[in-house]
Amino acid sequence: MTLNSLAFLAFLAIVLIVYYALPKKLKKYQWVVLLIASYGFYLSSGITNVLFIMSTTVFTFASGLFMQRIRDKQQSYVRSLGDSITKEEKREYKKIANKKIHTIQVITALVNLGVLIILKCHGFLFYNLDKLFSLFKWDVSDPLMNLIVPLCLSYYTFNSIGYLIDIGRGKHAAERNIGKFALFVSFFPSIVQGPLFRYCDVGVQLTQEHKLNYDNIKYGAQLILWGFFKKLVIADRISAITAHVFSADFVAGGYNGTQVFFGVLAYSFQIYGDFSGGTDITRGAAQMMGIDLPLNFERPFFATSMADFWRRWHMSLGAWMREFVFYPVMLCKPVTNLSKKFRKKFGPHAGKIVPSVAAPFVVFFLIGIWHGITWQYVTNGLYNAILISSTVALTPAYNKLAKVLHVNTEAFSFRIFQMLRTFMLLCISRIIVKAPSLTDAFAMIKSMFTSIDLGFLFGSDGEIFTYGVDQQGMIILIAAILLLFVISTLQESGMKIRESLSRQNLIFRWFLILLLLTVVLVFGVYGPEFDASSFIYGKF
Repeated sequence: MTLNSLAFLAFLAIVLIVYYALPKKLKKYQWVVLLIASYGFYLSSGITNVLFIMSTTVFTFASGLFMQRIRDKQQSYVRSLGDSITKEEKREYKKIANKKIHTIQVITALVNLGVLIILKCHGFLFYNLDKLFSLFKWDVSDPLMNLIVPLCLSYYTFNSIGYLIDIGRGKHAAERNIGKFALFVSFFPSIVQGPLFRYCDVGVQLTQEHKLNYDNIKYGAQLILWGFFKKLVIADRISAITAHVFSADFVAGGYNGTQVFFGVLAYSFQIYGDFSGGTDITRGAAQMMGIDLPLNFERPFFATSMADFWRRWHMSLGAWMREFVFYPVMLCKPVTNLSKKFRKKFGPHAGKIVPSVAAPFVVFFLIGIWHGITWQYVTNGLYNAILISSTVALTPAYNKLAKVLHVNTEAFSFRIFQMLRTFMLLCISRIIVKAPSLTDAFAMIKSMFTSIDLGFLFGSDGEIFTYGVDQQGMIILIAAILLLFVISTLQESGMKIRESLSRQNLIFRWFLILLLLTVVLVFGVYGPEFDASSFIYGKF
């Protein structure tokens, strides 16, 4: 059951009816309805997936309770001593307790990550071992080749690890009801592709009572409709172009840089429409239940640098990495000690460069392998790390160059230049992971700067309409992308679209909503044999 299917909409409608129809005395059990619905939703993907998520839930829940029990016992003992205990002794007892908590936290996180790494990395590991040992004519087979990666393993693993880290930091107490914790791990709208969230932000909302609220239903439904538009009208339609340009047969048959640019342009809109559309459906469904999930996209095509792009793209993953990887790496002893040495020898700016370079390399290496365990994803992670780190390191040089050339960095034209530059760097990143191989990726990137065919791009020879989308379909795509651009521009200027729409006259408001619904129904990619396309980020 995918988020963009009629089955999901019917399922959501049934859940909402039961959720809000509970008698007043049973409202406190609304979370039970969500738990049953979440496991029912997940069960539709296979019993194996359910067994994996249940094992992660039980293990993490037990570890959280154990950590909480150690902290409670330490605090209770300190209180029992009253004034007879010194501050130094209090700190020592706390230090001992924190060490035990940290040990449990690390073991649990390593086990959860171990399952994730084994299931996602075994193919990559044994493939490369086989290549290596083939030099000695040794065969290395993958004993785990028949294992299937559970649906959305990365998402609920990261949420579980974040939960443990927050308990260790004392940000919140461990949940003592395993059912409520199970809901936090498996909440069905977000289980497919996020967003990632923390227990203190969303877990508490999941178990609260929620009254039927017209605005929540209205705004949630509108967001779902917008998500369907991005997914069905843009992403699924344009996917034919992407599949054609990045197919092994097309690459082997020869191409020019304009064709590659056309393909990566299509892929950029496809993955944005697919991922952000799915997130809109997720957030809309949750909002209809009175639950506010974190924002995952903030108009990434308006980014003026790669760092700005990653602040706008998959924001929940970025926030998770920033909180649990970036800052810990920046503040760890090896990095701070090296930073001090650089500061003494080369000056204050050099001292700042060390943590600003080390942390992005670790973060983007992890983001790379999070998306996929291949050399292409590893290379892409390092590519982004180099771009972001070099920007930090070379900022003073960029500022001096701008002054020498008398560049007005506050001008709108400079912002346009920054956006186009960032988009081109992003296109290179997309090619690295989408090309049939890493070698093909480098060749395709090179072609974009060495072989141009503007006639193809403007459709003068008609070849552009043979890539899976005909002339009529291309017109639909261009119109849909223009609408997306207009809405995004209004949002970038500060307008809240749904709130602004609610202030319009009733007839005009419903005209726009029904018009968008008609566009989705008429121009969405489906038919009599429609099988809802799975979301790209669902496999991560």
